[in-house]
Amino acid sequence: MPTIDPSRADDRPMVLIHGFLGAPDDWNVLRDELTRADSIAAPVCITIDLLLTARRIRAQTQGSRMILLAELAQQIANDLDADERTHHGYDIAGYSMGGRIALEMTEQPSAQRLRTRAVPPLSMLLSVHPGLDFGNERDERAASDDRLADRLTAIAMATDPAIRRELAGVFLDEWYRQPLFSSLRERDHFAPFLRRRQDVLATGDCAALWAAIVAGCSPGRAVSRWDVLARRGDECSMIVGDQDGRYVAVANRARTIGVRAELLPDSGHALHLEQPAGLAKQLIQFRLDRGASFLRGCATR
Repeated sequence: MPTIDPSRADDRPMVLIHGFLGAPDDWNVLRDELTRADSIAAPVCITIDLLLTARRIRAQTQGSRMILLAELAQQIANDLDADERTHHGYDIAGYSMGGRIALEMTEQPSAQRLRTRAVPPLSMLLSVHPGLDFGNERDERAASDDRLADRLTAIAMATDPAIRRELAGVFLDEWYRQPLFSSLRERDHFAPFLRRRQDVLATGDCAALWAAIVAGCSPGRAVSRWDVLARRGDECSMIVGDQDGRYVAVANRARTIGVRAELLPDSGHALHLEQPAGLAKQLIQFRLDRGASFLRGCATR
Protein backbone atom coordinates (compact mmCIF):
# COMPACT_ATOMS: atom_id res chain seq x y z
CA MET A 1 0.00 0.00 0.00
CA PRO A 2 1.39 3.46 -0.87
CA THR A 3 2.41 5.68 2.00
CA ILE A 4 0.97 9.18 2.27
CA ASP A 5 1.87 12.39 3.96
CA PRO A 6 -1.45 13.71 5.35
CA SER A 7 -0.05 17.24 5.46
CA ARG A 8 0.35 17.31 1.68
CA ALA A 9 -3.03 17.97 0.11
CA ASP A 10 -1.47 17.52 -3.33
CA ASP A 11 -1.02 13.82 -2.54
CA ARG A 12 -4.73 13.57 -3.26
CA PRO A 13 -6.41 14.66 -6.50
CA MET A 14 -9.46 16.88 -6.39
CA VAL A 15 -12.44 15.22 -8.05
CA LEU A 16 -14.78 17.75 -9.71
CA ILE A 17 -18.42 16.81 -10.35
CA HIS A 18 -20.54 19.22 -12.37
CA GLY A 19 -24.26 19.82 -11.95
CA PHE A 20 -27.47 19.45 -13.95
CA LEU A 21 -27.02 20.36 -17.64
CA GLY A 22 -23.29 20.81 -16.99
CA ALA A 23 -20.15 19.38 -18.55
CA PRO A 24 -16.54 18.77 -17.48
CA ASP A 25 -15.39 21.94 -19.26
CA ASP A 26 -17.46 23.99 -16.80
CA TRP A 27 -14.44 23.57 -14.52
CA ASN A 28 -11.80 24.80 -17.00
CA VAL A 29 -11.30 28.27 -15.53
CA LEU A 30 -11.38 26.99 -11.96
CA ARG A 31 -8.78 24.35 -12.85
CA ASP A 32 -6.55 27.08 -14.28
CA GLU A 33 -6.91 29.05 -11.06
CA LEU A 34 -6.08 25.99 -8.96
CA THR A 35 -3.00 25.31 -11.11
CA ARG A 36 -1.77 28.88 -10.72
CA ALA A 37 -2.11 28.72 -6.95
CA ASP A 38 1.24 29.30 -5.25
CA SER A 39 0.77 26.45 -2.79
CA ILE A 40 1.66 22.82 -2.27
CA ALA A 41 -2.10 22.30 -2.03
CA ALA A 42 -2.64 22.98 -5.75
CA PRO A 43 -4.16 19.67 -6.80
CA VAL A 44 -4.29 17.41 -9.79
CA CYS A 45 -7.94 17.51 -10.89
CA ILE A 46 -10.11 14.64 -12.08
CA THR A 47 -13.29 15.83 -13.80
CA ILE A 48 -16.34 13.60 -13.87
CA ASP A 49 -18.66 13.57 -16.90
CA LEU A 50 -22.16 12.80 -15.64
CA LEU A 51 -23.51 12.08 -19.12
CA LEU A 52 -20.72 9.59 -19.80
CA THR A 53 -21.36 7.97 -16.42
CA ALA A 54 -25.09 7.83 -17.16
CA ARG A 55 -24.46 6.19 -20.54
CA ARG A 56 -22.43 3.48 -18.86
CA ILE A 57 -25.19 2.86 -16.30
CA ARG A 58 -27.79 2.71 -19.06
CA ALA A 59 -25.67 0.24 -21.05
CA GLN A 60 -25.30 -1.98 -17.99
CA THR A 61 -29.02 -1.94 -17.22
CA GLN A 62 -30.08 -2.10 -20.88
CA GLY A 63 -33.00 0.17 -20.22
CA SER A 64 -34.30 3.72 -20.53
CA ARG A 65 -35.56 4.12 -16.98
CA MET A 66 -34.62 6.83 -14.50
CA ILE A 67 -30.98 7.04 -13.42
CA LEU A 68 -30.84 7.37 -9.65
CA LEU A 69 -28.54 9.55 -7.56
CA ALA A 70 -27.25 6.49 -5.71
CA GLU A 71 -26.42 4.77 -9.02
CA LEU A 72 -24.34 7.70 -10.22
CA ALA A 73 -22.61 7.90 -6.83
CA GLN A 74 -21.81 4.20 -6.80
CA GLN A 75 -20.47 4.18 -10.38
CA ILE A 76 -18.26 7.22 -9.77
CA ALA A 77 -16.99 5.88 -6.44
CA ASN A 78 -16.14 2.54 -8.04
CA ASP A 79 -14.34 4.26 -10.92
CA LEU A 80 -12.28 6.34 -8.51
CA ASP A 81 -11.48 3.32 -6.40
CA ALA A 82 -9.97 1.69 -9.51
CA ASP A 83 -8.09 4.82 -10.64
CA GLU A 84 -4.36 4.66 -9.84
CA ARG A 85 -4.32 8.42 -9.33
CA THR A 86 -6.46 8.03 -6.19
CA HIS A 87 -4.34 5.46 -4.37
CA HIS A 88 -3.28 8.16 -1.91
CA GLY A 89 -6.90 9.22 -1.48
CA TYR A 90 -8.86 12.07 -3.00
CA ASP A 91 -11.07 15.03 -2.16
CA ILE A 92 -14.31 15.92 -3.94
CA ALA A 93 -15.79 19.25 -4.99
CA GLY A 94 -19.32 18.92 -6.32
CA TYR A 95 -21.58 21.65 -7.64
CA SER A 96 -25.36 21.55 -7.04
CA MET A 97 -26.51 18.09 -8.22
CA GLY A 98 -22.84 17.11 -8.38
CA GLY A 99 -22.50 18.02 -4.72
CA ARG A 100 -25.45 15.86 -3.79
CA ILE A 101 -23.73 13.02 -5.65
CA ALA A 102 -20.52 13.76 -3.71
CA LEU A 103 -22.45 13.57 -0.44
CA GLU A 104 -24.06 10.31 -1.52
CA MET A 105 -20.64 8.91 -2.39
CA THR A 106 -19.59 9.10 1.27
CA GLU A 107 -22.03 6.23 1.88
CA GLN A 108 -20.60 4.00 -0.86
CA PRO A 109 -18.45 0.95 0.05
CA SER A 110 -15.40 2.25 -1.84
CA ALA A 111 -15.52 5.49 0.16
CA GLN A 112 -15.73 3.45 3.36
CA ARG A 113 -12.62 1.52 2.34
CA LEU A 114 -10.78 4.72 1.53
CA ARG A 115 -11.73 6.09 4.94
CA THR A 116 -9.90 3.23 6.65
CA ARG A 117 -6.65 3.44 4.68
CA ALA A 118 -5.97 7.14 4.09
CA VAL A 119 -6.97 10.65 4.97
CA PRO A 120 -10.77 10.52 4.64
CA PRO A 121 -12.06 12.36 1.56
CA LEU A 122 -13.09 15.94 2.11
CA SER A 123 -16.42 16.63 0.43
CA MET A 124 -16.59 20.29 -0.61
CA LEU A 125 -20.21 21.06 -1.40
CA LEU A 126 -20.78 24.01 -3.74
CA SER A 127 -24.33 25.41 -3.81
CA VAL A 128 -25.69 22.13 -2.46
CA HIS A 129 -28.95 21.32 -0.69
CA PRO A 130 -28.53 18.04 1.23
CA GLY A 131 -32.19 17.09 0.99
CA LEU A 132 -35.84 17.91 1.63
CA ASP A 133 -37.37 17.19 5.01
CA PHE A 134 -41.11 16.95 4.45
CA GLY A 135 -43.30 14.68 2.36
CA ASN A 136 -45.25 17.44 0.65
CA GLU A 137 -42.01 19.20 -0.38
CA ARG A 138 -40.67 15.96 -1.76
CA ASP A 139 -43.85 15.21 -3.72
CA GLU A 140 -43.94 18.70 -5.23
CA ARG A 141 -40.28 18.57 -6.22
CA ALA A 142 -40.59 15.11 -7.77
CA ALA A 143 -43.55 16.30 -9.85
CA SER A 144 -41.67 19.43 -10.92
CA ASP A 145 -38.63 17.41 -11.98
CA ASP A 146 -40.84 14.98 -13.87
CA ARG A 147 -42.16 17.92 -15.88
CA LEU A 148 -38.58 18.93 -16.67
CA ALA A 149 -37.88 15.36 -17.74
CA ASP A 150 -40.91 15.40 -20.05
CA ARG A 151 -39.69 18.55 -21.76
CA LEU A 152 -36.19 17.12 -22.17
CA THR A 153 -37.67 13.94 -23.61
CA ALA A 154 -39.58 16.04 -26.14
CA ILE A 155 -36.29 17.63 -27.24
CA ALA A 156 -34.70 14.20 -27.64
CA MET A 157 -37.64 12.88 -29.68
CA ALA A 158 -37.68 15.75 -32.17
CA THR A 159 -36.37 14.36 -35.48
CA ASP A 160 -35.70 17.73 -37.14
CA PRO A 161 -32.33 19.10 -35.89
CA ALA A 162 -33.56 22.69 -36.27
CA ILE A 163 -36.64 22.01 -34.14
CA ARG A 164 -34.52 20.14 -31.59
CA ARG A 165 -32.17 23.11 -31.32
CA GLU A 166 -35.07 25.54 -31.00
CA LEU A 167 -36.66 23.48 -28.22
CA ALA A 168 -33.31 23.23 -26.45
CA GLY A 169 -32.89 27.01 -26.64
CA VAL A 170 -36.32 27.67 -25.15
CA PHE A 171 -35.72 25.15 -22.36
CA LEU A 172 -32.34 26.63 -21.44
CA ASP A 173 -33.54 30.22 -21.59
CA GLU A 174 -36.33 29.41 -19.14
CA TRP A 175 -34.03 27.38 -16.88
CA TYR A 176 -31.45 30.14 -16.55
CA ARG A 177 -34.09 32.79 -15.98
CA GLN A 178 -34.61 31.39 -12.50
CA PRO A 179 -33.69 33.94 -9.79
CA LEU A 180 -30.78 31.83 -8.54
CA PHE A 181 -29.03 32.38 -11.90
CA SER A 182 -29.70 36.13 -12.12
CA SER A 183 -26.10 37.10 -11.35
CA LEU A 184 -24.77 34.54 -13.84
CA ARG A 185 -26.92 36.06 -16.58
CA GLU A 186 -25.20 39.41 -15.97
CA ARG A 187 -21.72 38.01 -16.63
CA ASP A 188 -20.05 38.81 -19.95
CA HIS A 189 -19.45 35.15 -20.70
CA PHE A 190 -23.08 34.11 -20.22
CA ALA A 191 -24.14 34.33 -23.89
CA PRO A 192 -21.38 32.01 -25.24
CA PHE A 193 -21.92 29.75 -22.23
CA LEU A 194 -25.60 29.43 -23.12
CA ARG A 195 -24.80 28.66 -26.76
CA ARG A 196 -22.48 25.83 -25.70
CA ARG A 197 -25.24 24.40 -23.53
CA GLN A 198 -27.64 24.59 -26.47
CA ASP A 199 -25.16 22.87 -28.81
CA VAL A 200 -24.89 19.92 -26.44
CA LEU A 201 -28.56 19.61 -25.53
CA ALA A 202 -29.64 19.67 -29.18
CA THR A 203 -27.40 16.79 -30.27
CA GLY A 204 -27.24 13.05 -29.71
CA ASP A 205 -28.87 11.45 -26.73
CA CYS A 206 -27.93 14.19 -24.26
CA ALA A 207 -31.47 15.46 -23.69
CA ALA A 208 -32.75 11.92 -23.10
CA LEU A 209 -29.99 11.22 -20.59
CA TRP A 210 -30.62 14.46 -18.72
CA ALA A 211 -34.32 13.55 -18.60
CA ALA A 212 -33.45 10.24 -16.92
CA ILE A 213 -31.05 11.97 -14.53
CA VAL A 214 -33.24 14.91 -13.49
CA ALA A 215 -36.18 12.61 -12.73
CA GLY A 216 -34.16 9.90 -10.98
CA CYS A 217 -31.94 12.30 -9.01
CA SER A 218 -34.79 14.57 -7.97
CA PRO A 219 -34.54 15.69 -4.32
CA GLY A 220 -38.11 14.45 -4.16
CA ARG A 221 -36.85 10.88 -4.69
CA ALA A 222 -33.31 10.90 -3.31
CA VAL A 223 -32.62 10.18 0.35
CA SER A 224 -32.09 13.34 2.42
CA ARG A 225 -28.47 13.44 3.61
CA TRP A 226 -28.63 15.98 6.42
CA ASP A 227 -27.85 13.05 8.72
CA VAL A 228 -24.61 12.41 6.84
CA LEU A 229 -23.59 16.04 7.36
CA ALA A 230 -24.36 15.72 11.07
CA ARG A 231 -22.26 12.52 11.38
CA ARG A 232 -19.39 13.64 9.17
CA GLY A 233 -19.24 17.35 9.71
CA ASP A 234 -15.45 17.25 9.94
CA GLU A 235 -15.26 15.61 6.49
CA CYS A 236 -17.62 18.06 4.77
CA SER A 237 -17.54 21.74 3.99
CA MET A 238 -19.93 24.00 2.14
CA ILE A 239 -19.51 27.09 -0.03
CA VAL A 240 -22.41 29.16 -1.35
CA GLY A 241 -22.63 32.47 -3.17
CA ASP A 242 -23.53 35.42 -0.96
CA GLN A 243 -26.24 36.44 -3.47
CA ASP A 244 -27.87 33.00 -3.48
CA GLY A 245 -30.46 33.60 -0.76
CA ARG A 246 -31.97 30.14 -0.48
CA TYR A 247 -28.58 28.48 -0.23
CA VAL A 248 -27.26 31.00 2.25
CA ALA A 249 -30.05 29.71 4.48
CA VAL A 250 -28.89 26.14 3.81
CA ALA A 251 -25.33 27.12 4.78
CA ASN A 252 -26.59 28.70 8.01
CA ARG A 253 -28.43 25.49 8.88
CA ALA A 254 -25.32 23.45 8.11
CA ARG A 255 -23.29 25.54 10.55
CA THR A 256 -25.69 24.67 13.36
CA ILE A 257 -24.76 20.98 13.00
CA GLY A 258 -21.02 21.60 12.92
CA VAL A 259 -20.32 21.88 9.19
CA ARG A 260 -17.87 24.51 8.01
CA ALA A 261 -19.80 26.76 5.65
CA GLU A 262 -18.49 29.85 3.87
CA LEU A 263 -19.96 32.53 1.62
CA LEU A 264 -18.27 33.46 -1.65
CA PRO A 265 -18.55 37.23 -2.23
CA ASP A 266 -20.18 38.67 -5.35
CA SER A 267 -21.54 35.31 -6.49
CA GLY A 268 -24.87 33.62 -7.05
CA HIS A 269 -25.67 29.94 -7.43
CA ALA A 270 -23.15 29.12 -10.21
CA LEU A 271 -20.19 30.21 -8.13
CA HIS A 272 -17.59 28.16 -10.05
CA LEU A 273 -18.56 30.04 -13.21
CA GLU A 274 -18.96 33.44 -11.59
CA GLN A 275 -16.02 33.67 -9.19
CA PRO A 276 -13.54 30.89 -10.05
CA ALA A 277 -10.51 32.68 -8.58
CA GLY A 278 -12.15 33.27 -5.22
CA LEU A 279 -13.54 29.77 -5.17
CA ALA A 280 -10.12 28.26 -5.91
CA LYS A 281 -8.67 30.05 -2.89
CA GLN A 282 -11.42 28.75 -0.62
CA LEU A 283 -11.07 25.18 -1.89
CA ILE A 284 -7.31 25.20 -1.33
CA GLN A 285 -7.73 26.68 2.13
CA PHE A 286 -10.22 23.97 3.06
CA ARG A 287 -7.70 21.32 2.02
CA LEU A 288 -4.83 22.94 3.90
CA ASP A 289 -6.92 23.37 7.04
CA ARG A 290 -8.08 19.78 6.83
CA GLY A 291 -4.51 18.52 6.49
CA ALA A 292 -3.40 20.54 9.51
CA SER A 293 -6.37 19.29 11.52
CA PHE A 294 -5.60 15.68 10.60
CA LEU A 295 -2.00 16.05 11.72
CA ARG A 296 -3.07 17.56 15.04
CA GLY A 297 -5.43 14.60 15.51
CA CYS A 298 -2.63 12.12 14.78
CA ALA A 299 -0.38 13.83 17.32
CA THR A 300 -2.90 13.31 20.12
CA ARG A 301 -3.45 9.61 19.52
